[in-house]
Amino acid sequence: MIAALKRIGDEGWQQWSVRNWKFITFTVLATGVASAAVYSLACSGRNNANSDNGSSARSSSTSAKKKKMGKTKKSKTASSTVTAASALEEEALAANAGPISAPGLNASMASLDSIASIETTDKITSETNSKSDESKTASADASNDVESHDHLYPEDIESLTSEDRSKLAQDAKALGNKQYNKKKFEEAIELYTQAILLAPNAIFYCNRAAAYSHIENFAKVVEDCTKALELDKKYIKALNRRAAAYESLGHLTDALNDYTVVCVLQGFKVNSSMSAPDRLLKTISSNITQEYAKSRRPKMPSGAFVRAYMDSFRATPSHATLVDNCQDTSESIQALKLVFSAIKEHRWTEAYEHAVKAIVLNDFNNTKMEAIAHNIRGTFFFLIGHIDLSIADLDKALELDPVDVNSIIKRGTLFMERSEVEKTVEMFERAEKLEPTNVDLFYHRGQVRFLTADYQGAVDDYSASIKNESPEESSVYVHIQMAVAKYKLGNYAESEKKFKECKRLFPNSAEVFNYYGEIHMDRQAHTEALKAFNKSIEMDPTSPLPYINKAILYLNWKQDLATAEAECRKALEVDPLCDIAYSQLAQLLCHQHKLDEAIQVYDKAITVTRTDIEVLNVVTYREAARAQKYASMTYPEAVSNISQA
Repeated sequence: MIAALKRIGDEGWQQWSVRNWKFITFTVLATGVASAAVYSLACSGRNNANSDNGSSARSSSTSAKKKKMGKTKKSKTASSTVTAASALEEEALAANAGPISAPGLNASMASLDSIASIETTDKITSETNSKSDESKTASADASNDVESHDHLYPEDIESLTSEDRSKLAQDAKALGNKQYNKKKFEEAIELYTQAILLAPNAIFYCNRAAAYSHIENFAKVVEDCTKALELDKKYIKALNRRAAAYESLGHLTDALNDYTVVCVLQGFKVNSSMSAPDRLLKTISSNITQEYAKSRRPKMPSGAFVRAYMDSFRATPSHATLVDNCQDTSESIQALKLVFSAIKEHRWTEAYEHAVKAIVLNDFNNTKMEAIAHNIRGTFFFLIGHIDLSIADLDKALELDPVDVNSIIKRGTLFMERSEVEKTVEMFERAEKLEPTNVDLFYHRGQVRFLTADYQGAVDDYSASIKNESPEESSVYVHIQMAVAKYKLGNYAESEKKFKECKRLFPNSAEVFNYYGEIHMDRQAHTEALKAFNKSIEMDPTSPLPYINKAILYLNWKQDLATAEAECRKALEVDPLCDIAYSQLAQLLCHQHKLDEAIQVYDKAITVTRTDIEVLNVVTYREAARAQKYASMTYPEAVSNISQA
């Protein structure tokens, strides 16, 4: 696991998570979302679930059709090499048939020959390896020499010895392979069916499934692969073929489950196997997120998030001051006054409701005040995750007041929210021409530069913001970001010096100690980090951030999962709307293999997450946890082996 920055928009808006650049929910990015997430879960817990190990060989019935297919030649085969020959000839079948490319098949079906080439040390392979070279040769000869199938349909199968039945089944399978390679799939299916009737074998079912896939009978592919897995539950080819069939049928969760099991059985050591679950997980999560967005009701996010965002705009004269000094007695202006009164007292939901009311009343006599109304409503739309509505309001605000720098900066950061960096820069340049000493401009442009890893540029902008601020514009956040950016540049002495200055300038700021602790944690100075986080909690026990940082510290330092979990729960006690605390807790539960509870916690995280992109991230990890749960229940021993590795 590694710590990674959560995908966010403008860092100035999400200071509580952006400035806290180390603590952000750690995610696995090594080999793709699905396979990496599942691997992290598998490697971190122990599974106590039991699986049904029973397997049965249900024979298929078929009519005794007899067709002439050429001259008869005696076959040379031995019952002792049935399994070995099956394994060898299936490889030949895969090699000769080439990829399946029937219309409508998805990417995984189109690369079926590469799926067939994947082998693991399963039951079939181990049996193959135990046979002699002589036996292998005899069996291979059998697959080449059989030219007719009259003898494959005895009148009384039950009267045959086991050895004779196995020999006939092998002959039927060999002829089926020949028909398969000639692309005569119906004939191949008939012969595989007879082989199954004579002596059920996992490979016979899997070969018939391959033939069914060519005629796009995916329901039969699923049925046959399932039978093959009943006979050999670790048969990788059967799992891959069934997953591909599930995907073609639109049963994406079932497909993801099978692909995940393949990765688990292979110990996440076959890179080619990991692309399929990654691709599927993205599709599944995207579909779920889109459906969720249709019914998602707006909700104010964590108070810490809103407060940090509001505090990131401090240029004077502020909109609050302008509204407070306005003598207009219209109802819209009175509602606007109530907005800023509620903001001052951190009554965020009330402030949002008044902002909406101000514009609904719409009796403005002053375009400047109307512009501010759209600005503040757009601000709250951003906070609750309605980005499109936020953009519309800020565009309206700029239409009414094109020179309002606060609106220009916010509109610029909305471009950054959608990764339109060039337009973000253009808006900042526009703001700088209007107010070249605006402290908000430098701070937010510094945040964008920090996001894009231009740490020196960020330091320059933070310095300009600090240089131009008046006493009433002073903000702890810009000073903290300056210290963090210097640390990122490798200027450790300068960073330490800046943090000491922060403590002197802002002696009552819990944030300073929280982020100072992050620097220590990144340096693996664990004891110092713990002291800093504890000091931050002592100064402000209502902030979730230091609790989450302590959780990560205990996990990385002492691998103390129980204490880490307890710290996450404390974070949620003080801030029940903290989505990152939920996500972090869910990860810790996955580490402890408490998958049911982890999935429930991810569900809660989704309900308090702001934007569709952030919801998508949480849904992705939840679905990965569900796939891991399936693998744990069906293949507990494989998951356990990975956990112990």
